Amino acid sequence: ADPFCLEDPTPPGAATRDFDGGTVWITADGLVGVTTDGGSGRVRVPSASPMPLQALVIDAEGNGEKQLIVSNGRVARLFVLAGCKISAAYDGQGQQFEFDLENLRGNGTGIGCSDLGDGRRLVGLQALPDGGGYTVRRTEIDLTGFIATVGRSDTVTGTSLQDPVVASAMTITCGDLTIDQNGVRQP
Repeated sequence: ADPFCLEDPTPPGAATRDFDGGTVWITADGLVGVTTDGGSGRVRVPSASPMPLQALVIDAEGNGEKQLIVSNGRVARLFVLAGCKISAAYDGQGQQFEFDLENLRGNGTGIGCSDLGDGRRLVGLQALPDGGGYTVRRTEIDLTGFIATVGRSDTVTGTSLQDPVVASAMTITCGDLTIDQNGVRQP
């Protein structure tokens, strides 16, 4: 058994969603976890947001390494998974890496996975009105172990909020996965 894993099953009453390699879950009181063949890992995610927590497990770079994104609707925290072990990703300044989801800090409206030239990577997305349409800034997030640093960025344009480029920049996606369809929501 993995020494970082608990033998505990998924807590009763938790909302669950399967992912490739396990199950991600959230309890009503904000405990977020993953259960794999090796056991369970869990992390408490405090939230002052009135919106329920949502969580999505992704493989941003398509290399078998998994990430856990936990959103309270305003910000999303990034975690790195190793089996059932959940570790916070840090920004290189000692703070947990967070994505801005409502442009509250002026740097983002969503999260995605895009190829800006070096293969698929996790990206922070910022969709802003621009005259008659929208400009979407995509900023690469480079993951090295538990450190997430901001990499290069580019911009793409969209015509309206319904344009897939813009719509996906206002939520959390990775490839075919979306947090609403493939994630789990706090009960």
